[in-house]
Amino acid sequence: MKDIQTFMEEVKAGLQEGRTEEEIFQSLSEVLGKSPETDENMAGLLGGMADPKVGRVLQRMLTISTDKKVRKSIKRSLYRLKTKGIPVEEPIPEKGRSILRLLQAESPRGYGGSIDSAGDRLLLLTVPHSGGGMTVMEGVVSDTEGLVNFSGVEMSRKHFRTFLEEFQKEGPFPVVEMDPPYVAFLFSEGYQLTLKRKGTPPQDYLNLKTQVEKVRKKYGKPLVYSLLQLDEISGQDWVLKKSGDLLKMDLFAGWMIEESRIRPYVDAVSEAGQSKLILNEAQKAARFQEVYQNALMELFPDERRLLYKRRLEEMAYMLLKRGQEEEARISLSSAMDLEKSLNPFQPNPFLFQLVIKSIFSLLQEEEKEKGKEPSFIIKP
Repeated sequence: MKDIQTFMEEVKAGLQEGRTEEEIFQSLSEVLGKSPETDENMAGLLGGMADPKVGRVLQRMLTISTDKKVRKSIKRSLYRLKTKGIPVEEPIPEKGRSILRLLQAESPRGYGGSIDSAGDRLLLLTVPHSGGGMTVMEGVVSDTEGLVNFSGVEMSRKHFRTFLEEFQKEGPFPVVEMDPPYVAFLFSEGYQLTLKRKGTPPQDYLNLKTQVEKVRKKYGKPLVYSLLQLDEISGQDWVLKKSGDLLKMDLFAGWMIEESRIRPYVDAVSEAGQSKLILNEAQKAARFQEVYQNALMELFPDERRLLYKRRLEEMAYMLLKRGQEEEARISLSSAMDLEKSLNPFQPNPFLFQLVIKSIFSLLQEEEKEKGKEPSFIIKP
């Protein structure tokens, strides 16, 4: 666990980088509520940072804190900010806390699923109504096509809980909670991509676009960057080297390169393995490696490389929310490596293994149809 001072440095850095109070609050969520003493000390330190966002973070802490000493420390810090000319809302009296908690429960909620091999992901956004009930927006966003589909329905809160429970049970992978403004941002991003591709947005999205925009915030980077420490990932070669193993995980099990793209390289490997020329195992292995390298460089020009960079960033968030922090760091490390152009002699481990897996899987399918296992290629 990081010490309090480290968290404070992260808050200062977040303020300098222009992060929202939501992102700053999320960065503190790792430690908040674990210890009254820690929360009290943290509230006191936050009071020394003259920034309106800090005031709003303290207000959020006040809404979730029940310890009297912690609440006193928060109120003291809010008063310090006020004396420095920072506008802050007046703390709500104790008797009003139940009302505040009710308002909290009425906030929008967001959920996101993992990205599949085609770059599609499911998103859910709920917007409660003050008079009861909520609008539930469900859609699939593709990072190459835009809004694949979108629907919005009115539900009671009880109906939505049942809907979410059933969805979690029946879906191949569970969705995870995601900041509502970010879900709205992803919907808006998909909508803009649809327009860019001169497609027709779903009518339900056009009907509910105003509600989405009210929730949406602008993000300069994927959400995961506000939750993981980059200095613990950047430059760690051993973390990057493990990224090829991500393809063995359930979340990445279906990730493959489309057959239309990978087919020429599948045929090249097959021809090399069945060549009538007298080649020893080392020569065959060298030929296979050459095919893999060619596939890597030709299948991932800059635009597609950056597409996979974003996919790995989003998957890092999914892994982190599922409690798989080490795997999340590995995924983000691979994404960060894709910021630079590919090198055939030092290939990105994830993309390189994706190439090999895609070739091998297709060859295996073909050989099974013939009733035998492929014995002439190197398994990933």
